[in-house]
Amino acid sequence: MLNTTSIILIIASVAIAAMLPLCSAYFRRLRKARPYTGSDGVKMPPISVIVSAFDHPELAVLKLASFLNQEYDGDYEVVLVVDNETIKADSWKYELESLPNLHRLKTTYVPDSSHYVGLQKLAVTLGVKAASFEWIMLTDCHTEPNSRNWLNTMARNCYGKDVVLGYTSIAQEKFSVGRQDSIVSDYRKPFFSKKEKRFDDFQRFERHLWQLYCLRQAEQGEPYSAAGGNIMFRKSMFMKGRGYQGNLKFTFGEYEFLVNTYATKENVAVETHPDAWCSRDKFSNHEFVLYHRCFQETRKHLQRKWKHRLLVALDQSVLHLSFPAAFAIMVYSLIHSLWISAAVAPAMLFVGLAIREFLVKKSFRRFRINLSTKLTTHFELYLLWQQVYYKFDYLRADKSEFISHKY
Repeated sequence: MLNTTSIILIIASVAIAAMLPLCSAYFRRLRKARPYTGSDGVKMPPISVIVSAFDHPELAVLKLASFLNQEYDGDYEVVLVVDNETIKADSWKYELESLPNLHRLKTTYVPDSSHYVGLQKLAVTLGVKAASFEWIMLTDCHTEPNSRNWLNTMARNCYGKDVVLGYTSIAQEKFSVGRQDSIVSDYRKPFFSKKEKRFDDFQRFERHLWQLYCLRQAEQGEPYSAAGGNIMFRKSMFMKGRGYQGNLKFTFGEYEFLVNTYATKENVAVETHPDAWCSRDKFSNHEFVLYHRCFQETRKHLQRKWKHRLLVALDQSVLHLSFPAAFAIMVYSLIHSLWISAAVAPAMLFVGLAIREFLVKKSFRRFRINLSTKLTTHFELYLLWQQVYYKFDYLRADKSEFISHKY
């Protein structure tokens, strides 16, 4: 027989099963987009693709073919930003001569004297100033488009907007170049170590989840941040707003501050079609830790952060509390011989996780994430403790790592 207590406990168990999939970024799906089939008589705007490569110019050479071989229904150029020493080297000039459509390539450099400002933001600013066209596509030497139709698919969102955000995944290979425009070298072969594979899987999982939050928030009219490497914006808007004015002192955050400062409810568009996707090289362990530690400083200065952080906190809280809640219901029921509610509690927890896993699988299939859905619950549980670690790591770090010593 069911008494009042049993009914209450069963309702609580069902609520856990319902909350698990509802409080998830995978439930809040991004809008689907149709493929680009032509400009339909509308002239596509000329675009300047800025490739920031001052820190790893050797990677830029591997990726430039993918940018220069775009089948764009308009005019475009590629502006490569490197350091002063690289641009003078004869070997660098020789590498560039072997690229296709070299007439589209323009190079500029970060001066040797620029030691006291955020170099990544300075590289973007110099690239924007060197750009010939109003529309800027910002990317970097770690990223490349997945399709020759990339510019067409992104640029179709330009009219009536000032900022266009695209999706970027972590590449399956160690470096993403080599599928269609280059030959994969030993330097870019996949990892095979089990430990490295698990680290790679977590990178791809985290990047995908982060973009589900950020792109969805932009679709809802409250753009917060972006993963980077696939952002379009107007040059005039950037120059009128004086670029990274007020944020140049921070070592990192060129994509985050750009979106947070200039994207608004009225002027932002989100493009999610596969032809508009980009792939980013995998982070090394050092790069991954450094990025997350520095983001602890960056996010303190972003606008509209509380809605984003509260939403993430809600999802994480529901996931973490569902396990002890279901366990507590089961133990209480067993102690008081409430056998039905004791059986329902773990069953409902399993149902909630199964529905959540089903939503994850649909999301992975849509964005072509080659990752086992059985890992996602473990990874999501790990995210909270990862953030706690990075917070302590940030508090112990020398703050000059995040802010230029010029300021």
